[in-house]
Amino acid sequence: MADAPIQGHSYTIHQLFSGDRTFQVDNYQREYSWDQRDVATLVHDLHQSFRKSWDPTHGRRETAEYHPYFLGPFVYVESGETTILVDGQQRITTLHLLLIHLYRLMKDREEFEEASKLSNLISTSSYGETTFTVHAPERDELLRSLVDWLPYELPGEPSPSVRNLYERAQDLEEDFPDELSGEALLHFTDWLLTRVCMVGIKAHSNQHGWEIFVTMNDRGVRLTPIDLLKGHLIEKAHQDSIDLNAEWREMLAQLSTLGMRTPGEFIETLLLAKYATIDDENDRAAVIGASHEWVRTHADRIGLRNSEDYRKFLKITINNLARRYQTLVAAARSQDPDFAAIRYNAENGLSKQYLLVMAAIEPTDTETEFRSKATLIASFLDLVYLRKLVNGTVSRPNELDDDIYELVRELRGIGPTDNLRSSLSRHIAELTDEFNGMTNFGLQDNRRHIRYLLARLTAFVESECETDRDELSEFVRYVGGERPFEIEHIWANKFERHQAETKTEKTFYSIRNRLGGLLLLSKSDNASFNDKTYQEKLPFYFRQNTLARSLNKSSYEHYSMYRKFRKKYNLDKIMTHYDDFTKESIEQRQQLYIRLCEIIWSPERLGFSIPKNVAPQRRRARRTRANYDVSLNDLLAAEFINPDEQIVGAHKGTDHNARLLSDGKIQLSTGELFPSPSRAAMYAVSRQSCNGWTFWRLARDPSQSLADVRAQALASGRLDNNRQLPMQ
Repeated sequence: MADAPIQGHSYTIHQLFSGDRTFQVDNYQREYSWDQRDVATLVHDLHQSFRKSWDPTHGRRETAEYHPYFLGPFVYVESGETTILVDGQQRITTLHLLLIHLYRLMKDREEFEEASKLSNLISTSSYGETTFTVHAPERDELLRSLVDWLPYELPGEPSPSVRNLYERAQDLEEDFPDELSGEALLHFTDWLLTRVCMVGIKAHSNQHGWEIFVTMNDRGVRLTPIDLLKGHLIEKAHQDSIDLNAEWREMLAQLSTLGMRTPGEFIETLLLAKYATIDDENDRAAVIGASHEWVRTHADRIGLRNSEDYRKFLKITINNLARRYQTLVAAARSQDPDFAAIRYNAENGLSKQYLLVMAAIEPTDTETEFRSKATLIASFLDLVYLRKLVNGTVSRPNELDDDIYELVRELRGIGPTDNLRSSLSRHIAELTDEFNGMTNFGLQDNRRHIRYLLARLTAFVESECETDRDELSEFVRYVGGERPFEIEHIWANKFERHQAETKTEKTFYSIRNRLGGLLLLSKSDNASFNDKTYQEKLPFYFRQNTLARSLNKSSYEHYSMYRKFRKKYNLDKIMTHYDDFTKESIEQRQQLYIRLCEIIWSPERLGFSIPKNVAPQRRRARRTRANYDVSLNDLLAAEFINPDEQIVGAHKGTDHNARLLSDGKIQLSTGELFPSPSRAAMYAVSRQSCNGWTFWRLARDPSQSLADVRAQALASGRLDNNRQLPMQ
């Protein structure tokens, strides 16, 4: 049999980026346009596929047998040593960015041999000139700054590709999973390079490539799961197919105004919220992977038994809830004060708020009932996430997933708004995390969260002291306005100025990064301060937002609203001016910020009624993941380590001390809290990558690392009945 004129070839990621190959993006390719969610989805999918095989006791060689992962096809034309990308630019560009991030982590960890291998995939060098493997001249300066750890500022009018590439690099740095940055870094990199693959389709010429590109993207469009679902539901309804089809098309048209993916996301959210076995990872994956097949297989769960059931499901359930979903997604992008909490959660990446709302609402709910339920749920999620975040219980939105899945089951069929309020109020009363636990909370590798928190505090004070300011609008101005705002350290990065009161550089940086030592200022003003002393910056602060102005004595002399605001919330003792900003000032300012958090996220202010007879409690829920590693909580529960156990680590001649808390968190000697060994180790040694399980050792027996203790626990078999996920 003769060979086909068009053939595909499989490439591992290592093969794709190795050799002298450079990828060039052709003119008819669109700009690099992936957003934060696209990159997060890719990293999440890679992480979850990797975790199906990974075990922390494995050697690196064992990754050669790990489950492979297919990333899809790409179309290309070869021209000498250049490969012209016709289709697949978004994924290959993102993979290139991921390789750069892994390279930076390897360099940071001083895995120089591994970093060198990645460097050869990121760029090639010939005749003294370096060319990036994904080549577009306008991106070179940005990519060079990423590889060489150089500062970079976007030009005045950057192209969409450069802007998106810059923002996605920042997202990777902030959102990359701790597990992959820490203990699994080497194993994950090996797996990514050798077990993840794409299929390349080679075109004979640019014109041929264009024809393939058009065929793949514009002709013979495949039916999507939502198209197949429509066909199945209307067929089963038997009657009124024309009317049902028209209503379906109108529903799709309305949802599609918010993005082409929105209709499919609505159907998936509806099925997960109302019908799926939400705590079963496989069932969730089945819904997301092929919603039409899931409905066909599980019609009984939805209550679809006859044609009338199918008609009601189409006309009432789907149509009515689609309108609700559209309202929610639109609110996440707007400045509707009635749905402020939904916008706040969207900024924090809490996209599963839609899942909770859809679980609690009914197709027959009135507009008032819908809005009340949505507001309560969004406010609840905002409150819970912030409390857990500032206490070191979570560090990423997806760390709430298991809690959310459990709550979905409870909210299904919850009934009237009052029932929902009672249920959520009880959960708030049971929380062990309070804002008074954030005494040492501050800037770590959580810049986005700190910026969010400062924006909320600043917007609240601004709206309370300035009658013409709206809290939500002010918040949006700080986090998403045309004039960017940045985090300002009140203390300049000058240890010698504060050595007398902080003693060591470690303590200096810990105090300097506390929330109470931070402000939110416009980027231009922040850059102009450089290393100015506090006294030199104080007049500038007076011209800034209301919270920054509160540092200056003149504010209290000239603005009566300050005095009213302090009196209204009883802040006289902690909201004050400072002629000199000392360690004690930062601690007092931290107390002010804590009190502002308690006011802003007061359950009563948010519409909850906290029962008096419910005490905080630590609940435990089973894990919903099929595979997972051992946590500190598991070791505590099985009594392999003790509450308040002292642990130590050493790096470049410096000793670091910490202790294990009874809730599984690690607290450094400087007070910072962390949910995992690797995050604590990264902060302690000021690195983006560190294996905390091998870094930390038991103070009572330094020959034993946490990894050694874990291995002993696994070998004993005593973990089987104790491996649970704490819910606090």
